[in-house]
Amino acid sequence: MDWANAILQGTLLGGLYALFAAGLSLIFGVMRLVNIAHGDLIVLAAYLGLTASTALGLHPLVALVLVVPAMFAIG
Repeated sequence: MDWANAILQGTLLGGLYALFAAGLSLIFGVMRLVNIAHGDLIVLAAYLGLTASTALGLHPLVALVLVVPAMFAIG
């Protein structure tokens, strides 16, 4: 069953990288502006999600309900 987990995690991580690349490509293509803040905001969102999940004892999907609107407001 470890191979199924590795395939799933690899697919999810690859999809995440594809979303990052698509966002950067769209920003550069439309605005002709290189926005380096994407990486910082992505790391901040991941850190907030991990912190909300561990410190508050929330399920990761429930933590997303808190983190997504917060990152929307920050962004």
